[in-house]
Amino acid sequence: HIETLCEEKYLVASNSKKYLPGPKIRNLILKSLPYEPNFTLRRSYLRKLTNDIEETVSLSIPIGTKLVYFDRIEFHWPMQLNLEAGDHLPLHASASGKLYLSSIEEEKVIQIFKNIKTPKTAKNTITDISQFKKELNKIKDQGYAFDDEEWFNGMVGVSVPIFNSNKELCFCLSTHTAKSRKDISDLKQILSTMQTSANNLKKALFKI
Repeated sequence: HIETLCEEKYLVASNSKKYLPGPKIRNLILKSLPYEPNFTLRRSYLRKLTNDIEETVSLSIPIGTKLVYFDRIEFHWPMQLNLEAGDHLPLHASASGKLYLSSIEEEKVIQIFKNIKTPKTAKNTITDISQFKKELNKIKDQGYAFDDEEWFNGMVGVSVPIFNSNKELCFCLSTHTAKSRKDISDLKQILSTMQTSANNLKKALFKI
């Protein structure tokens, strides 16, 4: 039965001879997330945060070496970053991507960075591995991450983590905005509001 599940890509065998969820199971989980029992409560917290900070907010989830949007509440600004549920975030250039990588062992992060690194997409995109490690150590110490025009020129963002009961990072709560509306110092001012929302969302997502 296990061999059949591996052939059908529901399971994969790791190097340590353990069986892990395969791509089909991960896709099933991802597609089911928007419809979990506390869907309405979760979206009410996201809506409140959107109104409080007057910016679009998003929830993303790590799946393998990808970070995927699965929920998003728009604030009605004329200029928006056009992302939808199921879209992938760049791990090395977005606030949530860097936050996720900061939770992984450094040796694995270095290999991931080498595999995913791309030419600069914005003026502050980090492409040097030593600089990137310093950035991740800083994020690990402070517990949140900024995107200071690393993904797109003229755009900044901030992301805070949502951990499960085992203190594993399971979700990233983030916002991105035009620098003409908010700069990094403005994002620092809304950080506590986002962290409060992350704590509330944790209760909704994990039913605690």
